[in-house]
Amino acid sequence: MKLLHKNSLSGVGQLVLTAGLTFFSIPVFIRVLGDEAYGAFSIVTLAGNLNIFANLGLNTALLKFLSVQGKSRESDYDIAVTLCLLILIMVPLSILAISCQQYILQGLLGLSDILYSQVASLYRCVVLANLIILLGQTFTTVLDSQQRMYLTNFYQLIYSILYWGGIIVVVSFGNGLPEVGLVILSASVIWFGLVVVAAWRTWGWLQLGGLQTVMIQIARKQVSFSSKVYAAGLLSMLFEPMTKVLVARLIGVREVGYLEIAYKVRSQLWSLVTKVTYPLYPKIAQENDLGRLSRLIGNYQTGMLLVMVPFLLFFVIALPDLLGFWLPSANRIVFVATVFIATTFTLNSLGIPPYYFLMSRHHVGKTVWAQLTNVVVNLLVSLLTYQLLGIYGFILSNSLAILSSLVLCLYYQKKYIGWIEIDIQQVRRLVTITTLVGGPAFLISSLLIEPWERIGLIMLSTLLVYFLLFRHSYKQLKSWGI
Repeated sequence: MKLLHKNSLSGVGQLVLTAGLTFFSIPVFIRVLGDEAYGAFSIVTLAGNLNIFANLGLNTALLKFLSVQGKSRESDYDIAVTLCLLILIMVPLSILAISCQQYILQGLLGLSDILYSQVASLYRCVVLANLIILLGQTFTTVLDSQQRMYLTNFYQLIYSILYWGGIIVVVSFGNGLPEVGLVILSASVIWFGLVVVAAWRTWGWLQLGGLQTVMIQIARKQVSFSSKVYAAGLLSMLFEPMTKVLVARLIGVREVGYLEIAYKVRSQLWSLVTKVTYPLYPKIAQENDLGRLSRLIGNYQTGMLLVMVPFLLFFVIALPDLLGFWLPSANRIVFVATVFIATTFTLNSLGIPPYYFLMSRHHVGKTVWAQLTNVVVNLLVSLLTYQLLGIYGFILSNSLAILSSLVLCLYYQKKYIGWIEIDIQQVRRLVTITTLVGGPAFLISSLLIEPWERIGLIMLSTLLVYFLLFRHSYKQLKSWGI
């Protein structure tokens, strides 16, 4: 359990530092290069991820096999075959993505000739960087399977510092998007070297004698499992890109930049939650007793509620002032998008533990339905509301889609694991304490004039809520192993 906490806390630390770099770099980027350049940067980094669409979920399947098999000859085979499959698939597709860059950027995404000339070099660098990252994820999977997520998090932090820190430096010195691309590519190369060495020191040399005779069998095993994971992952990746493409086509590139700010906030909150819960995946994959599994998942969901609800309440109250400090030029679109998208995605983290269960069992095909629900609801609501609501129709569609998939994941949890074991007594205590502290705090903050006074009051109120919650719940949470 100490190792589980170490992995989770290292992920939180990495995310907090990365979030600081990200939030600091965006205002610098926009101030120096402008809103339209940031929108173009968002679209190009999206287009550069097209090669990720074909990774077939192999690394996710590899984590499942290594977690169950441990260090063994078959695991060595799995690692080697995963790398071979990724190289055979991803290198040609990356070459194709670069050779078709003009069609992708202008034909599909609708960039003007002027913007295309500015982002062509950035696009090539992003495609190559994503290829390197995909190959490197095989080695981070090896580390994760050995419960060394803290090493993965440390190297991810180094990558984030090189990525965002490098962008801040080159933009501050008056450089443009081509130089930003070189920074992104350099960060991925350095990260790749670090994770390869770390995986080798943790796992050792691969024993590949006799691999030729079983390579086809190993490949079939991986593709059989990973194809279902890939289908779900592909649908998941279509969610945000599809929204951005539709907004760029139907509303405008500038609005993509506004939406991207909300996605950045959402991504940091979502990544924070997934970093905390990710160490659960190997435990869920190894646990075969449904009773213990139900208690494990239910306990974590209760703990997540205790942490999320007060935070989200005070986050929404403080957001106008926080945006004012971070992005003085932020408008109503940015505020509304950030509130709805970040809040619903964070609540959706309650569906992560049952989603891990589906991925680690023969129910992996059900994850396709969860992600398909995301995409279909998002697309339908967007197309039905954008003419009436404009950009707010896309914000609404994102929120409703995420809540729909959460409901489906909780349904699968009840169906395959049993009744959702959330501690109702803890939830009642959560509602009572949050209401008693949050209500007066909201009324008082509305009377204060200075933004820093309101933010300070909200922060103190949040800390008080957490203190009261965990004072009464500490023994219970400790008994759960949280």
